[in-house]
Amino acid sequence: MNTIKKIIKSILGIGQKKQNRKNEPYDFDKNNPLGDGGERVDFTYSSSLDISILDMYQQNHIQRYLFAEKLISNNLVCGDFACGTGYGSVILSKNSKSVLGIDLNSKVIEEIKKRYQSITNVSFENKNLLEIEFENKFDAIISFETIEHFTEENIYKLLSLYNKALKDNGQLIISVPYLQEESENAKKLGFHLTFEINEDKISNWLRETGFIVEKNYYQNYKTHTIHETLDDKDFIICIAKKNG
Repeated sequence: MNTIKKIIKSILGIGQKKQNRKNEPYDFDKNNPLGDGGERVDFTYSSSLDISILDMYQQNHIQRYLFAEKLISNNLVCGDFACGTGYGSVILSKNSKSVLGIDLNSKVIEEIKKRYQSITNVSFENKNLLEIEFENKFDAIISFETIEHFTEENIYKLLSLYNKALKDNGQLIISVPYLQEESENAKKLGFHLTFEINEDKISNWLRETGFIVEKNYYQNYKTHTIHETLDDKDFIICIAKKNG
């Protein structure tokens, strides 16, 4: 958790000299043109993208999608819920029949519709995830860095909607910050509403909303790669299946 604390301090600029541009706080809008007031990382994805040129946050996010891509069987219908700037939906589309990316921000959605218009099996919609009405539509739903943005009450509602949207035995892949502390600094960022998330909390939320946890993986900001076991955990990636 020391890494998470350092990152929060970095974002808030605690203990840093403002005149040193190299050490300025990370700004999701400045560093990512389509951040638009959220935690959206932004770059245009293509198969020729050199991942090494991405910053720490971008590398961390893209590795989760590259990991999920390997878990998606060919010819599946997938949902990328809280798709942000859409690069992850495009990654998932390589092994999918179709991908629907959903984000709350209409400006972001309109821009990425144009950006990825040549990818014929990807579409994007501007929706509030708590208002989706899909039923038995998706073989898999990927929702990275999403549920921590909701209150615990709404996490149950959100996961229930995911369950309804999935076909029988459909797969859910989620990720959240691991044991992020409910500190004043974290609250000031304004992005997250639920904290101290661990395996037990995730298992309970999923069980209560009709899922079976299949496996947990972990990731940190040091290597970005995803492992079954990890000493220094910054993120947990959970794979679950609809119970039915």
